[in-house]
Amino acid sequence: MSIRRWHWGKIAILWAWGGITVGLLLTNFLASPANQSPMVSALTFGGSVAILIGLTVVTWRWLGGKERANGE
Repeated sequence: MSIRRWHWGKIAILWAWGGITVGLLLTNFLASPANQSPMVSALTFGGSVAILIGLTVVTWRWLGGKERANGE
């Protein structure tokens, strides 16, 4: 099934789990000093950014499908 035809609840679930995951990653990012573990810091921050970008792309595609359905 295309993302464009998803129920809004699926998007809400994705953002909820994504928000929890990003929150945990950023907590780890802030807890470990970058000078002691630069690789872990880079991966946790990069992972957070990647998750947020991925969720934004999915939401953008979903909303694009809603615009077409409404004839906009």
